[in-house]
Amino acid sequence: MRARPLFHAAAATVALLTLAGCQKPTPGVTVSSGASSAHLEATVYCRDGQSVDKQNCVQHLDRVVLMQVKPGQLVGFDVDSSLADHGWVLVDTDANATSGVQDSHYFSYTPQFRSSPIIHLEVRSLDAVAADAQVTGVWKIQLVQQ
Repeated sequence: MRARPLFHAAAATVALLTLAGCQKPTPGVTVSSGASSAHLEATVYCRDGQSVDKQNCVQHLDRVVLMQVKPGQLVGFDVDSSLADHGWVLVDTDANATSGVQDSHYFSYTPQFRSSPIIHLEVRSLDAVAADAQVTGVWKIQLVQQ
């Protein structure tokens, strides 16, 4: 008779631990150039009340995608609608240049491989479409000259 309540308690504990381990997926970014495309997962993503500045966000720093592109070939960035709704920017971290705040799901970029055969880019999601908006997520890609 005692075994049954123990079994139910153990089953409830396992169920709670399983649910606690589940994470809501982060929004995605798709990058395409020519016949190639890649889906990017966030390297850093903040949920409600979290911020990159506070460093309390979900981090997967090893998520960097490499994509080969020809110089001058158009590269398209397509973000999930949740990113477009709040605004996002494309940042060339090598040149310290930004696209300006985007409020649409698509942006095209033409890489200029000037001093290196690799361009390091980041898509950064914002908490609002505003000049003083805070970064809430980062997706990284490296464009490699073909």
